[in-house]
Amino acid sequence: MGRTGRVLLVGIEGAEPRVVREALKRGRLPNLAAIAQRGVSGRLRSPLPLASASVWTSVATGMDPAGHGVVRVARDVLDERRYFPRSTDRAAHAIWNIASDAGLAVGVVNWPATHPPEKVDGVMISDFAISVEAGAAPPVRPSVRPPVWPAEWAPRVETLLAERAPLTDVPDPTAGSGLPAWMDSPGVVRSGRDDAGVTRIARAVEADLRPDLMLVFLTGIDRVSHRWWGAFEDPSAYDDPPPLSESERATGREALLAYYAFTDALIGRLLEAYGPDDLVLILSGYGFEAGDLRTPGVHASPEAQYGVFFAAGREVVQPSRLVPPSGNDVTPTILTWLGIPPASDMDGRAAPFLTSPAIAKVATYDSPIERVAE
Repeated sequence: MGRTGRVLLVGIEGAEPRVVREALKRGRLPNLAAIAQRGVSGRLRSPLPLASASVWTSVATGMDPAGHGVVRVARDVLDERRYFPRSTDRAAHAIWNIASDAGLAVGVVNWPATHPPEKVDGVMISDFAISVEAGAAPPVRPSVRPPVWPAEWAPRVETLLAERAPLTDVPDPTAGSGLPAWMDSPGVVRSGRDDAGVTRIARAVEADLRPDLMLVFLTGIDRVSHRWWGAFEDPSAYDDPPPLSESERATGREALLAYYAFTDALIGRLLEAYGPDDLVLILSGYGFEAGDLRTPGVHASPEAQYGVFFAAGREVVQPSRLVPPSGNDVTPTILTWLGIPPASDMDGRAAPFLTSPAIAKVATYDSPIERVAE
């Protein structure tokens, strides 16, 4: 296709624009700041509902939930296990299917709703490979399919997830013990470990495959924010504010900023394999808002509809006026940059910060072809 560059798309679950602004102002996010300096950054708007699998499937398909079909959220079922949306719930081709069919090598690591993994020209490490290992998202029924494609990656993934050596000089604020009781939970304790594991796996896929398209998903900011958000949010936003002292609020606020800094450092390790001719997109699908005493931070209403994005690379420029792009615009933007036609049934369009020539669209990429790996 005449392309020399590659694409890195990193999803950061729940990165809130207000926290990002403060962390950037304090110099805590040097890697994101560098992307913004040579490219563009701003807010990103996601289609409702603000459920993780639905939002991130819109990012991966260019479609509203009505088009891609992933509208369910994690929920309890009759046998008291939890159901989590899967790749088989998706009614549309994702960008990794389209890129694979176009002859490009792809790597997908921990993207939501990717279990069972799909047959791609490359490697797919589904979200169940990380979440099941952590005990967070058991499937409704035992699955005979391994959570990775190809299956021979399974033992390597297990080894990488077990590693505990620090990946960065920025410490993980959830590591070890000593968190105050109000900040602690199993999800919080897993956050840094899982994000580091995802980063190790992505770096291994990069080293082995050097994919034309890489998608990586980090969940830790969302996990810690659900627990720590009361320390950042103004107490006036709550009907019944979390009972935190000024000292506890300061501790929680600093811990939240520290986790954003840790995430930025992990992104820095991913960026090591990419240069100025590559397209790099870092984004959050939504932010946070005040919840209740049980869950101080939530993203349930249009108040949390905006996340953030950072983009840099060849043919990425700062437009004179930037209207916040939609999560639906991500896939058409990447396809246009790669020289692959977007589809007319996609609800998004190439973002205005991209100067790549427009390409005539195809009607659709969807077909009844079986995508799930056996």
